Amino acid sequence: MKRILCFAVFAALVLGAPAFAAGSGSTSGDSKGEIGFGVGQSDVGSDSTGVDTAQFIGVRGGYHINNQFQVEGMFSSSSEDGDLAGTTVDTTMRVLMVNGVMNFHPRKKDLVPYVMAGIGRADVEVEAAGVTGSDDSIAYQVGGGTRIFFGKTKRAAFRADLSFLRETTFNDSSTITTVTAGVTWKLGGR
Repeated sequence: MKRILCFAVFAALVLGAPAFAAGSGSTSGDSKGEIGFGVGQSDVGSDSTGVDTAQFIGVRGGYHINNQFQVEGMFSSSSEDGDLAGTTVDTTMRVLMVNGVMNFHPRKKDLVPYVMAGIGRADVEVEAAGVTGSDDSIAYQVGGGTRIFFGKTKRAAFRADLSFLRETTFNDSSTITTVTAGVTWKLGGR
């Protein structure tokens, strides 16, 4: 059921975001918002959940304070099976973050590199042999990446980043390294 819900959110973003981005005009001429989705691969390496790597899907939305700074919210979810002491373990992790993003604008306007840092919450649920346990913690994230804008109006972009997320669940501190790729759309403006 959880995977179906993630797929439904993913499909809604893919089908609806370009239409929403094109139709949300702003009188200032500048884009004030951004929405997008991404998929990623994380190196988890957790001794308490039996999972070394996980694939996830995530959505992001941001507000540009000015040309250089933005605030964005991010939600991602992953579900992966692992093995812990000979027992199959199904682990689900959901991360909700608020990031501060600093954009750089080199001469080539199609390319916008950025760095980010954020704080949020990580929820981990583990199921093994019919027993379910869950824990949550404050999570911290740092990372960087780039957007590569394309198309006639340069409103859509391919987005790729590398991030490091630190969380402590089940008395186990983990630093999760994630590589993400996705698409983002500017909202508002011309």
